Amino acid sequence: MPSPSLPSAATKAVAAPSPAAARPAKHVEIESKLTVDAAATLPDPLQHKAVRKAGLTAAEPEVVHELDATYFDTDQLDLLRSKVTLRRRTGGDDAGWHLKLPSDPTDAATPMVKGRTEVQLPLGSGNGATAVTVPRALAALVRGTARDGRLRPVARLQNTRRVVRLLDADGTPAVEIADDHVTATRPDGAAAPQRWREVEVELLGGTAEQLAATVKALIDGGARPADAPSKLARALPLPPAPSPPGKSKSAGTAVLAALSRLRDRLIACDRLLREDDQPSADALYSARATVRRIRSVLSTFGGLFARDATQMLGESLREFARTMGVARDLHVVRIRLDQAMADEPAEFSGGARSLIELELGRRLRTADAAVRQYVDSAGYFAMLRRLDQLIAEPELTARAGRSAATEVPLQLAKVWRELKSRADDSLSDPDNIEAAHAVRRTAKTLRYAAEASIAVLGDDAVVFAAGLEQVQEVLGEHQDAQVTAAVLVELAADPMTDGPAGFTLGRVHAVEQAVAAGAMDEFTDAWDAMQDTELAGQLG
Repeated sequence: MPSPSLPSAATKAVAAPSPAAARPAKHVEIESKLTVDAAATLPDPLQHKAVRKAGLTAAEPEVVHELDATYFDTDQLDLLRSKVTLRRRTGGDDAGWHLKLPSDPTDAATPMVKGRTEVQLPLGSGNGATAVTVPRALAALVRGTARDGRLRPVARLQNTRRVVRLLDADGTPAVEIADDHVTATRPDGAAAPQRWREVEVELLGGTAEQLAATVKALIDGGARPADAPSKLARALPLPPAPSPPGKSKSAGTAVLAALSRLRDRLIACDRLLREDDQPSADALYSARATVRRIRSVLSTFGGLFARDATQMLGESLREFARTMGVARDLHVVRIRLDQAMADEPAEFSGGARSLIELELGRRLRTADAAVRQYVDSAGYFAMLRRLDQLIAEPELTARAGRSAATEVPLQLAKVWRELKSRADDSLSDPDNIEAAHAVRRTAKTLRYAAEASIAVLGDDAVVFAAGLEQVQEVLGEHQDAQVTAAVLVELAADPMTDGPAGFTLGRVHAVEQAVAAGAMDEFTDAWDAMQDTELAGQLG
């Protein structure tokens, strides 16, 4: 198979905006990747007992496609490191631009079966893209994943694909088997062409049982689970992540592993924030919670890192959380007030409802714009790079080399003592809003740190974190009610608010104050239950 050179890497690789650009289509792809020897003959899966038992009875004739794909990434391969691939492919039934995003691995039917979200754009969609220019919509979606790096061609994969579709009893295509003979080349010519053969088994209209049975038939016939998660990962293998000095079960290793998982989650949240013109409440919540998890790990286990190693990162994370928090709180207030207005008499609530929609709509537009501006700022991308660097090249203290089973509880105990002191202050003065807020913040910090420690401490950390979550939730209800009440006061004091609207706002304000008081009563019970957990006793 010929392997002509890729377009020059010096070519600009992000498309200009186009008013006629097509909107990306999205679907979830569930498949299993297998490796097969180049000269091997694939077995007929319909002859396998498990396949017949699963209800697959026939197959369509084999179809052969010649596929030619150019993959795009940054110089640092940031997309590939995040298990994301972006390609332009010709040939086959779905020629076009394909962005593949990792899905939750817990959705997989088996360890070999992976679910991914695929975002597609056609080749000629009026989006300004060319053979060397990524469509603007896709480039924007992965801007955070790329750390604002320039996207350029990094590999070309040519593939002779032989496709067979297995049919169920109704004649519906259920499972697709793609036998791929791949040739990979690089634009810089730095490596000789690579050639290999692999098989992709994809779920179409069938069931997880039918997919698993087909995979089993192929493995029983000599196929093996693929070593790489994608073709690009095989063509451009990444070097293994460096291990921190010390024991493999050291505290530093455990904490860095937790930070790595959270970094990956943050990058996934970044894409959610960019999916729509205005980020959804769920996207804001997920991003803010993930940032707070990272901050919690850094603050709780700060003694494992060299002095000043995390200071700038911590400040950037705090700014990010603050920006997310404004928008998130407004979404919460709007939801609470929408529910409250539905319970109010119609003859009084009309004016108040209009006032709420107008003012909160204005505030939300401002807050959402601030979020979009922040995630496109140089400071935000610098924060992501600092987090990458901390994980890849950590500056650790001697404590980081100690056993995780010994050191992690010592670090948790410091925050636990702080939480107990703040809880005592709040319980002795239930009307002190700031004291309750301090307990909630510290409980959240300790909960997130405990959840990051589950791999070390096991079920004790799970139960402890669940107790902390309950404390956090009841005090979160207290906080949300107080924030909502404060907004109601501002709306009622507006000169444009008339008597009926002010009356309704006052009624809802009284309800929110009652909710806040009730949450403090629940806090007492939640705190008592949490203190009875096993890990709470161990931390002292």
